[in-house]
Amino acid sequence: MKVNYGSSIPISTVDWHGRVSVVFFLRKCPFRCPYCQNHELLVESKMEDIAVLEKAINKSRPFVSSIVVSGGEPFMQKKACQHLARFAKDNGLLVGIHTCGYYPEVVVEMIYEGLVDKFFIDVKSPLNDPGMYSRAIGCCETQAAVECTGVDPEEVVKNVSESILTVMRSGLELELRTTVIRDFIGDADDVSRIAASISELTGKRDVTYVIQQGIPEHAMLESMRDIRPYSRDEMLGLAAAAHGFLDDVWVRTKESGNEKVQWESF
Repeated sequence: MKVNYGSSIPISTVDWHGRVSVVFFLRKCPFRCPYCQNHELLVESKMEDIAVLEKAINKSRPFVSSIVVSGGEPFMQKKACQHLARFAKDNGLLVGIHTCGYYPEVVVEMIYEGLVDKFFIDVKSPLNDPGMYSRAIGCCETQAAVECTGVDPEEVVKNVSESILTVMRSGLELELRTTVIRDFIGDADDVSRIAASISELTGKRDVTYVIQQGIPEHAMLESMRDIRPYSRDEMLGLAAAAHGFLDDVWVRTKESGNEKVQWESF
C-alpha cells in the first residue's frame, strides 16, 4: 500500500497529553486555514510504501505507548489510517487521530472497527456560525494562500458537529481543540462563543477543551507571519472566557506545554 506521506516525530510528549507517541503527518486536507503551519502538506505529494511508516513504528515502539496520526487531514487517506491503526494495535500500542472532523463517516468506521482510542477534533470557530467557519478554514478568496477546495461551510459545521457527537456516544476519549491567532480568530469573545457552541451541541460542561497558542511565523498566509502570538497569561484569560460554558479547559503554549486550568487558583 502507498501513502501520501509528509513526515514523522519519533518521540513526542505533547501530541497526546500523558502519553509518549510516535506521530505521523499525512498529506492533503479539505481546508485552507490561513494560519496553517503544515501548509506544505496541502499541495505537494510524496508517495511512500506504508512499510516505511511501519518501520518507524517498530523503531519507536520500545519508547512509546501510542501512535498519533495527524496531517493535513489523515482521514483523506482512510485506508492508510486503518492500516496504521491495525498495525499499531497488533503491536500493543494505542491509537490517536488528529482530525478536522469533516469526515464523520470515517469516524464511524474507525470506531466500529475498534481502531481508535482517542480522537482530537479541531473546532476552528463557533459550531453555529458557518460564516465564521468559512473564514477560519480559508474559504474566503481574500484569505486563501492556495486554491480553495470548494467545501461548503454549512456542510463543514454539520459534519464537525456530527463527528463530535459520534465520538461522545462511543465513550472514547475526546479532546476538542481551537488554535487562536491574534486579530484573526480567538479573542475572548470568539473563545466564549466557541465554548458556548460546544456546550450547546453536547449538553455537557465537562468536555475536554484545549486552547492552542497559534504560532503564525510559519503561517500559510504570509501577511500573518508577523502577528505576535498570545502570551501564556493572555491564553489563561481566554481560558477564563471559555469557563463560562466549559469546566475541563486546558491551554497549550510553546512556553509551558499542556496545562489544565485550575479555576480555584483564579
